[in-house]
Amino acid sequence: MRHKFWMFRNVNDIPLRSKFLLIYVLSILLPVITINIFFYQRTSADIKIREQENLRKSIDRAAGELLGMIDESVALSRIIAADDSLYELLDRTYRSPVDYYNEYHAFLRDKLTRYMSANILEVRIFTENDTIQTGSHYIVMNDKNILPGLKQLKSTSGGILVVDYIEPSGFNAGRRISVIGKMDTYTSYANYAKYSKIDLEVSRIYSILNRESDSLQLRLVDSNNRTVVSSGEFSETDLSNSDNDSIAKESGNSAYTLEKSLGNLAYLKGWKLIGVADTRHLDHLLQEAFKSILGLLALSIVVPSVLIYIILRSYHYRIRKLSRHMEKVRNERFDLIEIHEGRDEIGGLIRTFNIMIGKIHTLINDVYKLEIRQKDLELDQVRTELSMLQSQMNPHFLFNTLNALLVVSTKNGYTEVVEIIKSLSMLMRQLLSHSDNLIPLQEELQFTNLYLQIEKFRFGELFDYTFEVDPDAASLLIPRMSIQPLVENACKHGLQARKNGREIKITARRNASELVIQVIDNGIGMDAGRLTELLRDIRSERPRNGEHVGLRNVYRRLELFYEGNAIFDLSSVPGKETIAGYRIPISKLERGNRR
Repeated sequence: MRHKFWMFRNVNDIPLRSKFLLIYVLSILLPVITINIFFYQRTSADIKIREQENLRKSIDRAAGELLGMIDESVALSRIIAADDSLYELLDRTYRSPVDYYNEYHAFLRDKLTRYMSANILEVRIFTENDTIQTGSHYIVMNDKNILPGLKQLKSTSGGILVVDYIEPSGFNAGRRISVIGKMDTYTSYANYAKYSKIDLEVSRIYSILNRESDSLQLRLVDSNNRTVVSSGEFSETDLSNSDNDSIAKESGNSAYTLEKSLGNLAYLKGWKLIGVADTRHLDHLLQEAFKSILGLLALSIVVPSVLIYIILRSYHYRIRKLSRHMEKVRNERFDLIEIHEGRDEIGGLIRTFNIMIGKIHTLINDVYKLEIRQKDLELDQVRTELSMLQSQMNPHFLFNTLNALLVVSTKNGYTEVVEIIKSLSMLMRQLLSHSDNLIPLQEELQFTNLYLQIEKFRFGELFDYTFEVDPDAASLLIPRMSIQPLVENACKHGLQARKNGREIKITARRNASELVIQVIDNGIGMDAGRLTELLRDIRSERPRNGEHVGLRNVYRRLELFYEGNAIFDLSSVPGKETIAGYRIPISKLERGNRR
């Protein structure tokens, strides 16, 4: 039995890395390379067959359209040859040019124009009747006006012939392709020989050939093996100067040539369409196919290689980690193996090891508790600072002093002083009467109004103030001392340097989403740099020189009560105004019943 399984015993002796390498080479690398080579050969053969078929379709399509144009012109030539009224007028001998022009204007002038189409450039009739005046559509044949291809037409049995020639001068100078035909249908009108000539639209032929230029360079060749029209940039000059060099010479060694006859009819005998396909296009397709196969091959090799690497690393990395941490245990260092253990046998060993030294996790808990304690200390520090800011002066001492001043002023009849002391006493009473932190907006505004009455007493006619309060917002609860410090800051820093016309406006409005409080003064304002510095100082944990305590107080109280949901606003226009205020979301506000 042991002898029977000797092969398996030998496999067990092979190192794990060598096993994986053998599996990779024999089961993945060699099969993938073989399959991709076979696939490339089949793909290359299919590309060549498909491209040749596409070239045949292209030349057949172009030949079909050209033959359609020629057939249309041949049909038109036969229609003209069957018009007996035209025969009668062209075979008539006119006594004078006036007689001819009378018939021309009455009948002949528009006779041929109705046959014009997108494929036909011009329709003309040549005749030997010298009593007809040569014009745009009717031409008297002589030494000057010769019908192209007349000799070939006379030797043709069908009476119709397709010819190409060069028009040397005139409005339509250049290469021309025409369908010429004998007009001998009616023997009774045979006094003069008559021929029809229908010129094809050469630019239309060029368009047909150029439509296939992506795959083929096409040339239309006549019965004398001359190139008539070829694809490329079209111009009449190029066509008129076409040479007769062989296509094989122009195409070079890397060209694939196809030839398509336009038909076996007598008038098209020898006419053909030759297409030259540059094999560089085919080579490019084969190169792209090779790149694709090469990319697929690379991908087929890279992906298994990465998988093999990941599997080997998973095994080797975790075993090495476990071995190193076991060495640390020997040195009385108890560290967790902080890796993804996995669910295999190695993962089980790592989990057991971590359980054995689980007391290390208590350190993490201690660190967590320390962080919580540190945050509580920071919060206590904020609250302590807030209490210090709110108790910068002793309200009881001031209130008792004000009562003594009020008694003395009343005895001595100081009416104005009595009123201002009363306002100041009421202000102090409100400071002493409420210990809660949230009060109705209306109560905060009353407190602010008492402060403004005192400022009014100080500045007299040079100072004025107004309130604009939304009635729906009066009962909303806001932090105490959240408006008065803004007003005090405006009076101290904004209006102090202004000589006259000092004004402050306090607005409180409620919209659909928030309560908006603003204190607006028409003081000296500040530039953008000073405004940025002030905002940074207000929001700083360590203000400079203890300045702007009131603004910092408002900002810190808003942060404390609304957990960063309230927005403190401060903007200024130098020499015009300063706006200080804040916005509190409606969802964070409560209503109070105190008045």
